[in-house]
Amino acid sequence: MKKSVSLAVVLSLLSIATAVPTFAAQREKKPREASKVDARADSDVEDEVEGDNDPDLPPGMAGKIDKGEYLRKRAEYINEKRGNPGSLSYDARGRAIQEMDNQIRQRNKIKSLGGGPAWALLGPHPIPNGQTSNTSVPVSGRTISIAIHPTNSNILYVGTAGGGIYKSTNGGDNWTPLFELQLGTLAIGAITIDPSDSNVVWIGTGEAGFSGDSLVGVGVYKISAANSATPTISGPFNQTAGAVDIFSGRGIGRIAVSSDGSTIFVCTTSAISGNPAVGPFNIPTRGIYRSTNANTATPIFAQLTGLVAGASRNVVDLVLDPGDSNLLIATVVGAAADGGIYRSTDALAVAPTFTRTRVLPDGATN
Repeated sequence: MKKSVSLAVVLSLLSIATAVPTFAAQREKKPREASKVDARADSDVEDEVEGDNDPDLPPGMAGKIDKGEYLRKRAEYINEKRGNPGSLSYDARGRAIQEMDNQIRQRNKIKSLGGGPAWALLGPHPIPNGQTSNTSVPVSGRTISIAIHPTNSNILYVGTAGGGIYKSTNGGDNWTPLFELQLGTLAIGAITIDPSDSNVVWIGTGEAGFSGDSLVGVGVYKISAANSATPTISGPFNQTAGAVDIFSGRGIGRIAVSSDGSTIFVCTTSAISGNPAVGPFNIPTRGIYRSTNANTATPIFAQLTGLVAGASRNVVDLVLDPGDSNLLIATVVGAAADGGIYRSTDALAVAPTFTRTRVLPDGATN
């Protein structure tokens, strides 16, 4: 029995050994047949295979698109979706992340100090169906500026993007619109109470928000006897000594008043005269303007040309040191690598000078 099994095993081994050369011969035959294939067709096949295996190109695109150009355009598209379009000269997404991180740190700091002040909604309540573009939902309008009486916090003034001026005498529980018929525009950009006389309130018209409906203003108004039952308003004031209108067609971001109330500073920006934008076409130079006769019946203004060499630049904000009216700080939106925070230590001088203390990329406002 053992002999017959051994014989069978030997026969099987012989059969396999005989078949191996035949199989090998068949494998050698295929390359010889493939050598007859046209060399050009073989090259196309190799390109297609390479394209299919290249992770940086879509399948089958090898030889049909420049790889470097494709990768560049793909990067631009992805960056735009991630909030970092190539049209900006700075890292918008990185800046937004940094700003968010700063806000979180500040919020945590406030919490560690006891939570900060409590806030309660005072109104106005949303307008039903107030949103009319593509949808219909309750909304409230933009509140652009606010001024609080220096000694009576129950007296407040607010300015709105397109609804005029409102005043409250009971801490914001109730509001009364002011001078709706006297104002040349209801777009309010700035409200400032004279630090030397709370009966005087300055109003800057035109919204400095750079949005599609940040509407233009007509200049500066002055509220007199503001604390009385019969306040009066005068203006708009928008003229230089040469009777040139330097405010109409612009937005006013801020008004700063000197400690004695005799001098006011006004910063101006671009604004829109409609949605979509149409005119006006003779628009004044943007920048910082100063009136040194603010206490008179007809204040006149002059541009502070020491700021960015008198160029037309959006100046979105400015502030005076309450203890030193010569110290003025302003934020300039650059257009030729000249944006930033500017500081003047002689703001009351005949020709004030400015120093850029912080550089901001063109187009940046903070």
